[in-house]
Amino acid sequence: MGVYQVSTPGVELGDNVTVRLDLDNEPQPDVVLLIDQPLGGQARISDDDYVEGAPELVVEVTASSAANDLHNKKRVYRRNGVQEYIVWQILENKLY
Repeated sequence: MGVYQVSTPGVELGDNVTVRLDLDNEPQPDVVLLIDQPLGGQARISDDDYVEGAPELVVEVTASSAANDLHNKKRVYRRNGVQEYIVWQILENKLY
């Protein structure tokens, strides 16, 4: 993700950031990629350094929380307009 961010102008990388999606949901995904708003991105960095709105890409690395990541969080991200969502379940080396 870091190499992609460095190689792609207008893309921001966030690591374990809090994302304010709506009034009820502020997840902390493992990695997010944002497109800068002037280039068409849908999220922004707030004055208090939170991500507000839906990042273009959300990545979760999971072991024990896979059921939550693959069901509840997935629905929340989809409902709020996250375009790409990756869950990497490390215990069984599965990529969804």
